[in-house]
Amino acid sequence: MIEEFFRAAQEGDLVALNEHPELVNIRRDGATALHLAAIDGQLESARWLLEHGAILDAQDDEFGMSPAGWANEKGRKEMVDFLLAQGASIVPFEAVAFGKLDRLQAFVAADPTVLMSQHEWGGMVHTACIWGQREILDWLIAQGVNLTLRSQQGHTPLEIAERQAADGRSHTPIVTDQRKAELERDCALIAERLRRELHVT
Repeated sequence: MIEEFFRAAQEGDLVALNEHPELVNIRRDGATALHLAAIDGQLESARWLLEHGAILDAQDDEFGMSPAGWANEKGRKEMVDFLLAQGASIVPFEAVAFGKLDRLQAFVAADPTVLMSQHEWGGMVHTACIWGQREILDWLIAQGVNLTLRSQQGHTPLEIAERQAADGRSHTPIVTDQRKAELERDCALIAERLRRELHVT
């Protein structure tokens, strides 16, 4: 029954979902049905789950990520926008990854030290380079962020941008083919911008 419910969420089968609305917040392998609907881009499933009481910001047990975070990992921009429109909350690094400059600016206005935050993949500028967020990168540069800082893995933002430009799955391994192509295009432009900024030939 649980397997069928999760399959229905992944496939957009609203008829099957309607058979067991009581399972809306049950977890399988540490995640909810909304996580699976989100990562597979099933907007109708996500809408149905939320209408039936799904927890919008539920975090999975392994990564501590919300459905919006799962959607972004796959490059499901339409799903990310839908979940944010429903009121999903995000943290500063997600604002960068999702390309939500207005949200990032609000975080920084409330606490300027946000710009110096680090996580396992580096700083804000590293995240912008991973996800090809050109507008956010331009804004971060204008704020004077350190463009030479290395991540815990030893990568500079430029190195990340170049790797993503060569293969959009270097740092985002599960993105869709369309998102992969977008990342390669945008990261190539980001790498070019960073080389100019750093006077690297």
